[in-house]
Amino acid sequence: MPAPRNYDLTIGLLGTEVPLTSPIIKWKDGHSTILPAVYDDHQNNVCDTVDIPIIDYLAECPTSTPHSQYVTHLSHHDMTRNDIQDLVSESLSQNKPVVIRGIGHSPVGEELTAEVLDKYYAISPNRVVWVHDVRARAIDHTKVTKATVLKSFFESMRNPENIQCVLDIPLAQISLPDPLRNLDHGLVHGWNHTTYDVPMASNVHPENFTVKGWALLHHAGFLTYPHHDAEGSLTWVRMEVGIKFWVVFRLKDRHNDRKHIQEVATKLGNFTEHRTWIRKHCAAEVITLFPGDTLIMPPGQLHAVYTPVASFATGGHFYHYECMHLTEISRYLDAVVGDCLTNQTLHNALETLRRMIIGIPRLSPRIRLFRRSLLALCIMAKQGKEYRAKGGHNSAIADTETAGLSTEIASAISSYLGVTTRKTAPMLLYKGDQYDRGELVIRRKLDTVLTTFIAL
Repeated sequence: MPAPRNYDLTIGLLGTEVPLTSPIIKWKDGHSTILPAVYDDHQNNVCDTVDIPIIDYLAECPTSTPHSQYVTHLSHHDMTRNDIQDLVSESLSQNKPVVIRGIGHSPVGEELTAEVLDKYYAISPNRVVWVHDVRARAIDHTKVTKATVLKSFFESMRNPENIQCVLDIPLAQISLPDPLRNLDHGLVHGWNHTTYDVPMASNVHPENFTVKGWALLHHAGFLTYPHHDAEGSLTWVRMEVGIKFWVVFRLKDRHNDRKHIQEVATKLGNFTEHRTWIRKHCAAEVITLFPGDTLIMPPGQLHAVYTPVASFATGGHFYHYECMHLTEISRYLDAVVGDCLTNQTLHNALETLRRMIIGIPRLSPRIRLFRRSLLALCIMAKQGKEYRAKGGHNSAIADTETAGLSTEIASAISSYLGVTTRKTAPMLLYKGDQYDRGELVIRRKLDTVLTTFIAL
């Protein structure tokens, strides 16, 4: 019989990892946590202006439960279902995050230390990492990182004057839970299946492969501001040690209005200036993640995360054919206002998306394609330069050996989907519910326009 859950997450923190005077807040699910406290030379809490007002709002949001209409909740028992990948894909393609309880690695049952990460995850205590610092963020949000070694980060964890985190520790050996490993369509169908048709000749950015696995490491009290993840990828995260309050946002209405979608994303990124407007136009749910829980988010999912205790999580990014309409919206926002939306910049999207296009003529008929998702993928492959993230490097949109064939295939598919000179692809895509994946594509009909691309 499992031990009763401890809802007081402040025990053992006050005066050791956080200041003794740290304020306390209670969440809707009954948990009590510290609020961040970092004091300046005048004993003012630098978190009072931005961080705490956001956390106050997050703590008021309803807890996501298995009865949610907007988040799919599964248990580890569901992982034995033969249709588990289809079930997860169905939810994600409809813009619904998926949380799976208790399928992660067995919790190590030890205090979070540099030695634990070395022993169980092969992360050396001497590894150099980029640390994000709350005090530095309060002074200048554009200059929040500094390089240090991992063991120094852990030493700082016991200093109540610091609240820090490490984002994106490369961990290439980490992958999606085994029953879901084939959800990574970019890798499985894009890269694995296309090297005959287009052998790799150009230099390939390593992020095409390294984004599949990384780790997150946080001190107690770190708030990750509302944002969406870069380049329209899906994101999965698994709690290994600690707890996180993962808050997912959604629009209340006007799903057919791209400008409204952009406005919501932008204003969430500047919450304290727009809190009344956000309450009117946004809804949110709090997903509490415990060790062993896995969360998978669709592309462009706006979210914020509060870490109330020292925590370690693993995760990764991937692409999926059924979610390309959401990938397109996310990358569109990156290109227009990306500097205030994402928390990491990536360089792998275009090459992976083009290989996903090239893989379609030989794609297994078991893989479902939907009209709006497929059209969105064609647009991104053909108009790659228009989706360069704001401030992104030119190398992210450079043409390689995949450009020509992907454009030919995308043009053939676009014509099949009804694109003409007068009825352009964006005209079709920008019409109607922007979160709708569209009707299921009849593959045998699509295949008739792709026969020229499967000759040996």
